[in-house]
Amino acid sequence: MKFVLVPVKALSGGKSRLSELLSDTQRFALSEAMLRDVLTQLRRAASVDRFGVVTSDEALLDVAGELGAEAIHEGYPRGLNGAVSAGTEFCLQEGATSMLVLLSDLPLVTSEDVDLLFCEATEEPEVILVTCKEGEGTNAILRTPPLVMQTCFGGPSLSAHQAQAQKDRVACRVVSVPRIAMDIDSVDDLRAFASKPTRTFAYRTMEELDILSMLGVNTSP
Repeated sequence: MKFVLVPVKALSGGKSRLSELLSDTQRFALSEAMLRDVLTQLRRAASVDRFGVVTSDEALLDVAGELGAEAIHEGYPRGLNGAVSAGTEFCLQEGATSMLVLLSDLPLVTSEDVDLLFCEATEEPEVILVTCKEGEGTNAILRTPPLVMQTCFGGPSLSAHQAQAQKDRVACRVVSVPRIAMDIDSVDDLRAFASKPTRTFAYRTMEELDILSMLGVNTSP
């Protein structure tokens, strides 16, 4: 069974780098909107059997249930790798044979991107890594089977994942998927995302909460 796991920090602790521009209300709304974008695309992915959200935030668990995802309560904030570990345990209990960990701040990801990754995978034990736009981090990791290797999110995680795969003697490939690479962590990321209108929950939220005008983006026809 092909399972996608989306780990998400609680709204109160997520996207702290955006607080230099955004209020808490704006930051929370944008985080929720990006999660909605990711889950909407996972619902449409032909290759995905099941998908879930792992978090300690009740509001985000409600969003997960609303959009057809498994709502996996991690109990308390464990950090990204701890959340993935808790979510992986749930996925294994549900019969997952292959698991994609996809971060929640990827508003441009499409169902086709997700299907592409699963099509890339073989039935042999392996790890497929998808880089972030800077090329040093990891925005997605597909593990077959789900426990073939632990995750090493945080900082320059691409090299950390590659080192872990080498240590565990697991086949490892790095692929570039531009829409998955586009994460939103900083105000500069927001500005880059806002430069081109999209039919996403994230962009709509930025319009509704005047974030576009705060960024100096002209929305006039």
